[in-house]
Amino acid sequence: MTSSSSDSDFFAPMRFEAEVLDCEVEGSLPAALQGAFYRSCADRRFAPLYADDTPYNSDGAVDQFRFYDGHVDFLSRYVRTERFLAERKAHRALFGRYRNRSTSDPSVRHLSHNTANTTPIVHGGMLFSMKEESLPTRMDPSTLDTLGEWNFSGKITAKTFTAHPKLDPFTGELIAFSYEAKGDCSDDIAVYVIDKNAAVTNEIWFKVPVVSSMHDMAITDRHVILPTTGMVTSPERLQRGELHWAYDPTVPAHVAIVPRNGKAKDVRWFHGTPDQAMLVHTTNAWSEGNKVILEAPVAAENFHPYFPRVDGLPNDPARYVPTMRRWTFDLDSNSDGWQEEILFGGMKVTSFTRIDDRYLTRKNRYSFMMTSDPSLPVNREFADTLAVRVSNAWYRFDHLSGSIDKFSAGDSYGVSEPQFVPRSPAAPEGDGYLIGVVNDFRTLRSELVVVDAMNLAAGAVARVKLPFRLHMQVHGWWVPWSVLPFQAR
Repeated sequence: MTSSSSDSDFFAPMRFEAEVLDCEVEGSLPAALQGAFYRSCADRRFAPLYADDTPYNSDGAVDQFRFYDGHVDFLSRYVRTERFLAERKAHRALFGRYRNRSTSDPSVRHLSHNTANTTPIVHGGMLFSMKEESLPTRMDPSTLDTLGEWNFSGKITAKTFTAHPKLDPFTGELIAFSYEAKGDCSDDIAVYVIDKNAAVTNEIWFKVPVVSSMHDMAITDRHVILPTTGMVTSPERLQRGELHWAYDPTVPAHVAIVPRNGKAKDVRWFHGTPDQAMLVHTTNAWSEGNKVILEAPVAAENFHPYFPRVDGLPNDPARYVPTMRRWTFDLDSNSDGWQEEILFGGMKVTSFTRIDDRYLTRKNRYSFMMTSDPSLPVNREFADTLAVRVSNAWYRFDHLSGSIDKFSAGDSYGVSEPQFVPRSPAAPEGDGYLIGVVNDFRTLRSELVVVDAMNLAAGAVARVKLPFRLHMQVHGWWVPWSVLPFQAR
């Protein structure tokens, strides 16, 4: 992803925006696909100021695939953040190490360092592309024009905002939180409830036991679940000019259970072990009586290769690959611990996990994941790339039977995170399609593939082909036309 990559490297910067009308389609697009699929992507346009910087510190771009009546149009635009505009004017990189303002060029230290490169969502008719160190960046959902950072009409008073808010499909509410909410290294957390019209209806502020990366969250119909991690920071790190985060293997996991409509006094903290302190993305959560159940991939050690350990030791490959786990918190118990169950025989997975979003806050049967499967055929020419840099499969996990179904786009392909789209609003859980971008290292081109979510092994039912490669995706978001404030064409 750095400018030192050759032009033939799939991970080299793109540096262009595109619009493709009536994309080439191989196969038959299902009638259920009527809406827009957005992708937040990372693309570093200039060589970084520091060689040890992370790919997460790349410019944000948003891609849009419009599906209508068997046709697909494609649009891609960079997010015009203050950072993007300053560097475009200077024709070089100006911003320093990941989330360390003191390492940036003095001319831009006063500007927002927001990259807006992690997650797109649409709420209240507005499109946001988000990065957790900053407020959301609002964009036009039709044209992808950048409209600027958004604080929900002044009601978000925190300086940061999660990249992973949760949209409750039953109430239409958006639940969000901010960590380091009063600035770098602050131990302040803010939780927000935002109604379907994008009005903030509740705000809760409280303190966290350890200042750490808190990338994701989960919700039930009554609670917000906020896990800390072993990825920590300090003013001293920033003063030394280091990356914002480093992994501390001695830091235990802490989980806050927050009533959605409660107050700070209602927050309850549970405490775990260091072996539970690397939870990056959550799968789902639900309530059973006064028990809160969370499912998520969790690792026993740092699986972020871009961030160092505080002790300078190398990471342990036997411990940094996640397993799927179920955590049960008993709110009637006086214990401040939780019960853990390892799912799917402890098989190794990744942290990129999704569900049928209609079941968010309810017990789900199926989850989907992009992952690496060494048993799948691999083109020898691209074996190193597929083994080290990307995932090559989508999995469907059946949490009831324990079975797994898998999809491969081909022996020279890497995959991005999948998105589930139901066959109809009333279809049973999991009855629909997985869509997502796959990248062919043989041709240096990208495609969006459509797969029957209940029969991944059957392969793609349709492929939307593009005449070029795409930015590297972080997360995506599907929105039906009934929710969008514009027409398909």
